[in-house]
Amino acid sequence: MNCPTMKTRLLALLRRGWVTPVTALNGAGCFSLSQRVGEFRRRDGLTVLDKWVTTPGGSRVKAYRLGKEAR
Repeated sequence: MNCPTMKTRLLALLRRGWVTPVTALNGAGCFSLSQRVGEFRRRDGLTVLDKWVTTPGGSRVKAYRLGKEAR
């Protein structure tokens, strides 16, 4: 059986659009989005954009997506 890894699923989410920690957990099973983004930036040399977003509950979290040249 050939299952995609958590990093592969996360990269696919980042290619599609903005990803918050909750969407990363639900879509890729990733508990530490900021750590994986740091790895993509350092190890893989990918351009990952980030911005602050406010959740419906009022919390502020970072959202990430791949830059256009990294897609």
